[in-house]
Amino acid sequence: MITALRGPAGRSLLRIAVPVTLQTVVFSSKSIVDAMMLGAQTEIDVAAIGIASKATFVVSIFLIGFTIGGAQIGAQLWGSERPDRAVRLRQTVWLTWATSTVCALAAFVTFAVVPEVVIGLGTDSAAVVERGAAFLRIVSPTFLLFCYTSAVAAGLRVMLQPTISTVYAVVGVVLNVALNAVLIFGLLGAPRLGVVGAAYGTLVSAVVETGLLAVHLLTTRHVLARFPRAELGLVTRAQTVALLRLSVPAACNSTIWALGSFAFYAVIGSTGVSAAAALAILSPVESLALALTIGLANAAAVVVGSTIGSGRVEDAYRQAWALVRLGLLVGVATCVVTWAAQDVVLGMFGAITPATRALTETLFAVLVVSFVLKSVSMVMVLGVLRAGGEVRFCLLLDVGAQWVLLLPGALLLRDVVGVGPVLVFALVLVEEAVRIGVAGWRIRSRRWLNDLT
Repeated sequence: MITALRGPAGRSLLRIAVPVTLQTVVFSSKSIVDAMMLGAQTEIDVAAIGIASKATFVVSIFLIGFTIGGAQIGAQLWGSERPDRAVRLRQTVWLTWATSTVCALAAFVTFAVVPEVVIGLGTDSAAVVERGAAFLRIVSPTFLLFCYTSAVAAGLRVMLQPTISTVYAVVGVVLNVALNAVLIFGLLGAPRLGVVGAAYGTLVSAVVETGLLAVHLLTTRHVLARFPRAELGLVTRAQTVALLRLSVPAACNSTIWALGSFAFYAVIGSTGVSAAAALAILSPVESLALALTIGLANAAAVVVGSTIGSGRVEDAYRQAWALVRLGLLVGVATCVVTWAAQDVVLGMFGAITPATRALTETLFAVLVVSFVLKSVSMVMVLGVLRAGGEVRFCLLLDVGAQWVLLLPGALLLRDVVGVGPVLVFALVLVEEAVRIGVAGWRIRSRRWLNDLT
């Protein structure tokens, strides 16, 4: 493991993994901050923000899926050292931004016009639907801003400069926390808005984050600051098709996975407000705890993709297995640290009832065990296989593991066998084990080592 990641590959891994990990923590912390601050209100608020956050997460994951194709092509372009790589990278980032914006418009309209329908998919409580819908309606414009920041962040990542976007993401979260405190609780003379206050905090912080990132790139005359019309006019049909062939399946893959996660949580959450509140607490904890794994997977995609782009296929294969072993170590560490922090995390949610806390503690135990398996599978699928453009295989793998195995199994256990939410939730362990087995077989086949440029 050490040999395969020694030298430039290891340095690149650290330069990408650390900032991307921080960026993932920042992205995940937005929902956990909302949940924690509203946790001092009522269980209805906690459940509402939990379902609303899951819905926004589905859309965000879909949009991030579009950046995956751009990042795959960009990583191999930048690693190829071709003389026109800066122009080609700008063209790729712009195409990613444009295509994802078209899709974001549909989400914006849906969340702005019929948010009640979206929240109603996750609960039968009229009070939860009302408060969750108010949140979605206000935050809906943030999807359009997210298209720019995610596309540019992907470009910066393949250039080994992810810190730039990470800095402004941190600024956005700090501002979000401050605005939440003022607007949720009515500090400094502001009205006490509750869930609506959290939504306004999210919207304003997103506007500021996007603006600061754009201004920074312009003032520093960065490669990705501008997208000249002369260069965009040279974008060929082949470039567009190549991007869409990677981005569309990746976006569908990400969305199907996110929808499956939303549906799985809905199956468990539909048993009552206590279960919905417990899952609302666990969902952001899961995202936050897996931040290091996500950072490692993203870094792995760039490192392995660059190696493939430079023509060193055998080095890429060795790097892949080294990264899988590193993912296992990271998963074990995440499991131990998160388990140790359980009392601190649950202590932040003082408004939940003793019954809800007891259920949350049991589900928490299952969740931390799943981190070990999730860490390995994410590095395999998001990092290694996608670096070689295996988006269709990853799509089929996720559909099979989640929609053929996990969800039917969850419904069977809940409705036919009649077991409680804990055993249903434990099905994620089986799902991840299957994903690891199939992904490992594909990596060993070497069929994923494709040059995308």
